[in-house]
Amino acid sequence: MSDNPDDVVRVASGDMVTMELHKQSLEEAGIQARVMGEALESSFGSAIPGSVELWVHRSDLERAEKIIRAI
Repeated sequence: MSDNPDDVVRVASGDMVTMELHKQSLEEAGIQARVMGEALESSFGSAIPGSVELWVHRSDLERAEKIIRAI
């Protein structure tokens, strides 16, 4: 496993609305974030809990986790 700060890592998972809200909060703090798995949520609804994931660069992980915990 690489520890490259440019690698992307999962910072959170959950429903689409929550992940989009977290993404917005991270971007307001200057952290680039990407939501993945929206297609699964659209196809299966809430049948697959935690299917939507929020990813950030490894170098932003600690800061992103703090922001998400504070929400």
